[in-house]
Amino acid sequence: MSRNIFGFVGRTVASVKSGIAIRKAVMEKEKSYFASEESDPERLEAQKQRDQEFIQSLKKLGVAVLVFLVFYAILRTILNLW
Repeated sequence: MSRNIFGFVGRTVASVKSGIAIRKAVMEKEKSYFASEESDPERLEAQKQRDQEFIQSLKKLGVAVLVFLVFYAILRTILNLW
């Protein structure tokens, strides 16, 4: 009976503390990785490529929205719903 006084609560607290420690270690690793911008040109080039792809997808979305709005306006005009 004196082996584990806290039982479930003790195990839960221990698992939460270990989870926090693991998360802290991962965050420190990510922080040190992203802090070195000039030392990793491959990562910067990959980021530029992702940015270009994102801009292209935004342009496509913008064109699609514009076409939809024009079609919507024409349809409402034809059906005399203004």
